[in-house]
Amino acid sequence: MVASLPVFDGHPGCEERQPTPSAVWSGLDDAWQEAFRQAWEAFRTGNIAVGACATNPDGAVVHAARNRVADSHSPVGEVFGSSLAHAEVNVVARLSFGKRKDLVLTTTLEPCLQCSAVVRLGPVATVRFAGADPLWEGCHDFSPLSPREAAHTHVEMVGPRNDEVGVFGTLISRFWDHGPKVQEFLRASGEAHSLDLVGELKASGTMPKLAAMEVDEAFAYLWPQLRALSPRSKAI
Repeated sequence: MVASLPVFDGHPGCEERQPTPSAVWSGLDDAWQEAFRQAWEAFRTGNIAVGACATNPDGAVVHAARNRVADSHSPVGEVFGSSLAHAEVNVVARLSFGKRKDLVLTTTLEPCLQCSAVVRLGPVATVRFAGADPLWEGCHDFSPLSPREAAHTHVEMVGPRNDEVGVFGTLISRFWDHGPKVQEFLRASGEAHSLDLVGELKASGTMPKLAAMEVDEAFAYLWPQLRALSPRSKAI
């Protein structure tokens, strides 16, 4: 386990309020768990670790997909091997065209500009995202573009999560090497500790060990660091 970053160890009298990784994970609904399973498969296959899932209003999964920017193939109807091959794009690409606009899209990371546009044109009423992404903060509202967009019903954005799950969503997306300019921007945006953790995981040879785990096992393995980075831990 990486030990050089701060680890949350609680405060006197707070022990009963501290969650456990298994309790937090088991408390996630099916859509969250499926989105993270997709993200973990993206990581394992050398892609950016982002996954997404569309559900009916009652929570039934309609389709789930993952990032495939580095893949050489994909299921029929999904995009691969290009900058378009994002998880949210691949979910919406498989949804039937029609008048339905009530689906919920659950994704592990705040959608980028491209994915927000795809969601705007798709049958999605609500987006739930786990991890914040300062690269795309504020890029979800198209109403200033035209009177037509201003009059359009906006997709409801719910996120980021203010817990370890949200931290995990952002952290695993940073396993991908985004390049020095993006790294510099992310550090200036408050992600220095997360990026340092990623660097230590790589330098210590821990990444293959993580890749051999299931996503819930990796979540538990990284739990002390996720706790240290979680906004709700800092608020206690």
